[in-house]
Amino acid sequence: MLTTKDFQTITNQYPLDSTGYIRKKYIEKLIPALNRKEILILKGIRRSGKTTILKQLINHLIKTGVKKQQILYVNFDDFNFLPHLNIDLLEFILKQLDLSSKCYLFLDEIQKIPQFESWLRTHYERETNVKFIISGSTSSLLSKELGTVLTGRNLTFEIFPFDYLEFKDCSNSSFEEFITYGGFPEIVLEKNVETKFKLLRNYVTDIINKDIFEKNKIKDPKQFMYFTQFIFNNPGVRLSINKLSKELAISKDTVKNYVHYMIESYLIFEVPFFSYSSKSKFIASNLPKYYVLDNGFYLVNTTRKEKSKQTEAIIAQKFFRESKEIFYWKGQNEVDFVINNNAYNVVSSNDIPDREFVGLKEISKRFKHVKKLNILCKESNSSKDDINILEIENFLSKFNKLI
Repeated sequence: MLTTKDFQTITNQYPLDSTGYIRKKYIEKLIPALNRKEILILKGIRRSGKTTILKQLINHLIKTGVKKQQILYVNFDDFNFLPHLNIDLLEFILKQLDLSSKCYLFLDEIQKIPQFESWLRTHYERETNVKFIISGSTSSLLSKELGTVLTGRNLTFEIFPFDYLEFKDCSNSSFEEFITYGGFPEIVLEKNVETKFKLLRNYVTDIINKDIFEKNKIKDPKQFMYFTQFIFNNPGVRLSINKLSKELAISKDTVKNYVHYMIESYLIFEVPFFSYSSKSKFIASNLPKYYVLDNGFYLVNTTRKEKSKQTEAIIAQKFFRESKEIFYWKGQNEVDFVINNNAYNVVSSNDIPDREFVGLKEISKRFKHVKKLNILCKESNSSKDDINILEIENFLSKFNKLI
């Protein structure tokens, strides 16, 4: 049984005064939320900086006069908690606080506790004198049943690795390095290339072991690892469940489950086919495309690094991170992305093939609402045939102004 002394020994191992690089784009939105009643939820892929942001929020509270005794941070990833991961542990933690004044309870990687949603709902409705701030590493942090119950009772923020602006803010490295190694904070700050590779491989292994294998019953882990490598190797490729099932000699249901597990753990995300007709979106030939959430995953899982795939993935990631509805379209030619009735094709060099222009003209004729046509390439900022030609690096730097 966990004692108060044991608990304090565990929690004291986590220094809260080391705040690292300030993620302003998140902190400026999260600080006002600390004053609201709702449960504050941070979710996102492992190693994206959720814990660092929690510590930054704790430091903000202390600087504004909240006593340290009113704040408690618990990381359920700590192996010392393994024998105690249940609702009783949450009750035990709550008893460590003096609720005569408002307290702030930070629960990191809370998805480790089965049915934690029910416990949160109960104490939220009891109006316990606690502000709950929780984090987790799966996109479906709240179960469907209990997540519905907590609707209107939580404010959720998704945390991602560094975007290009953050990358530039804390690194003197080139744009080429960003599209090659991605934006995980530790990777960006690490100078040694060999260490970057080692860390990225460890990230993939850690995410798969902790967020997929521990949570789901996978009969053949080796088969799943081979499947993830296949997906990582083919970012932006239209993938057919039927074709994958035949090529990899596994059932269609297994393929669907594997894709779901990868999306849920933030390893990849889906870009569906664009259409104003809901019926055409479900036509079998209109297959979705899948992209890695961070280009580092592509780098350490491929033997043939393709600049075009890396560049296209970086743009897809930016659209996805900004919570925009992102699609692709294919007629006689393909359009890489359709977002807010704007169409985009991405080229990794300044040599723009004619098909990129033809595809954009084709979609504008097919859909009258798609009016703004864009090609993102290496350097040019110009226009041709009513198609904007934009420099990729500038586009990422001034995204909110250009989108």
